[in-house]
Order: sequence, then structure tokens, then C-alpha cells
Amino acid sequence: MTDRPRPRPRRRWPWLLVVAVLATVIATVAVRQAGDPAPTTTSGASRVVLDENFDGGTLDGSRWNTCHWWDKEGCTIASNNELEWYRPEQVAVADGALRLTAAPNRFDASDGNSYDFTSGMVTTGPTPDDDDAKVAITYGTVEARFRAPAGRGLWPAIWLLPASKESRPEIDLLEMIGQDPSELILHYHPKDRDADSPSRRVRVSNPDLAEDWHTVGVIWTPGKLVYTLDGKPIWTVTGQQVPSEPMYLVMNLAVGGAYPGPPDASTAFPATFEIDYVRMSTGA
Repeated sequence: MTDRPRPRPRRRWPWLLVVAVLATVIATVAVRQAGDPAPTTTSGASRVVLDENFDGGTLDGSRWNTCHWWDKEGCTIASNNELEWYRPEQVAVADGALRLTAAPNRFDASDGNSYDFTSGMVTTGPTPDDDDAKVAITYGTVEARFRAPAGRGLWPAIWLLPASKESRPEIDLLEMIGQDPSELILHYHPKDRDADSPSRRVRVSNPDLAEDWHTVGVIWTPGKLVYTLDGKPIWTVTGQQVPSEPMYLVMNLAVGGAYPGPPDASTAFPATFEIDYVRMSTGA
């Protein structure tokens, strides 16, 4: 806290000085509109809860799981008809990045089904043995720097899910269909399944999402989600359906399913989804 400034005698500003001040204000506003999103505020001070650069040689088990909370021996999302079974051996930390790798490995899974591919995923959410998420936030910012794999049938994603173990609300910072790496797909699925689930598709080229590194993020404040690409706002969702509960992070590389369709002979395996860093903070 700073001392309140003492009142000063009023004096008239020369009109040239007034013009100069106004010009400075206008220029500042123009820079803010053209660059990063304007600062947003939330209740409480900003606090970093996850700052992961993947500089070590192993995944930090105090922050990350390698499967969804509903299965210990691996997992998939059956409702999507995906072709992969997630396994911890498909997750690695190397060369300063997290590497989630999909490969054509036939696997007889613990759910009684056989899968043609194994792949990697990580989450900061709950586990089968613990209802508490390892890292979750209610309002704040999330940002991840990544390079996605191209190839028909590949489906990399970065998203947020509720710490309550419910399947909604869902905030999708990144989805990409491997056969079109120049399209970033954003979704928001509200808790109310009868409500609309808005989405946005953004073209990214020179380089696309597979050719070089990009960052995606979300700035989450009460009643508002601002999605970002490479530090710039690209989509805003507002309203009462915006979540107000703790949510955790998921990053995965799915194979096949109703959304991307199956891979074909043109798909190069092994395929790797690389994440350079992830940051999560609460507050402004």
C-alpha cells in the first residue's frame, strides 16, 4: 500500500500538453487492442500453481497422472470410439519437452477390449484412489506451448475438466484433426447438456500447428473465457454457463474415433505430441 498523494493546487494545462497526453493515451489503447488481451481481474491475488518446463528426465508424479481417474491399468474414452489405449510407457520427458507418443501396438486392455494402438496422455486430475485433483484452479490462466503431429486419424488435445469427476463443464483449449494441422478447434461444453456448446475454428498457417511450436491458453474470470493463440485473444465465451468450480488439465494424443476417423497408410507412426511447457495460475 502506498501513501495517498497530497492535494496539489489546480493549474491550467497548456493546450499543447493536453494534446500530447491525449495522443499518448490513444496510442496506448491501440497497442493493447493489437497485442495481448487487456488485463482481467479476479477475486484474490494471482498465484502460480503449476510451472512445468519438463527439464528433468522423468514425469513428476506429484503433479501428473498418466490416465483418467476411472482406470488404473490404462484407459480410453469409449464413448468417442477411439482406437488407442493410453499407457504410461507412451509418456516420456526428453530434450526439455513432454512427449506423448502413439504407435500401432495391439493391446488387450483391462476393459475387456483389444486396441490397435497405444498412446500417451497426462492429467493433473484425480486418480482411482484419490478424489482430490493434484492441480486444479477456479478462475485464472492456463497456457501451454506445443507442437502437434500431423497425420490422418491423429487427435491431439489440451483441455480442462471438473475436479468433481464429472464430465462437464469442459474447456477445450486445443483440438486438432491430424489431416488438417492448419485448423485449431476450440470448444466449450457447459455443465447443462441441454445448453448450446459453442465452438470456434481458427486457421493457423506459416507455420501450422505441426510445422512449429505454438502456444494456446485461456484467461478464465467469472462469467468469461478468453481463448488465446500465441498470446493473442482469438475467441471469447461469456455468460452464466461459464464454470465457477475447480478444473484440472488434460493433455492427450488420441487415435481414431468418430471425430478424426481412423488412420490410414499415409499416417506416419510413431507419432508424437510435444509439450514444451505448461503454466497454470489462479487470480489475475
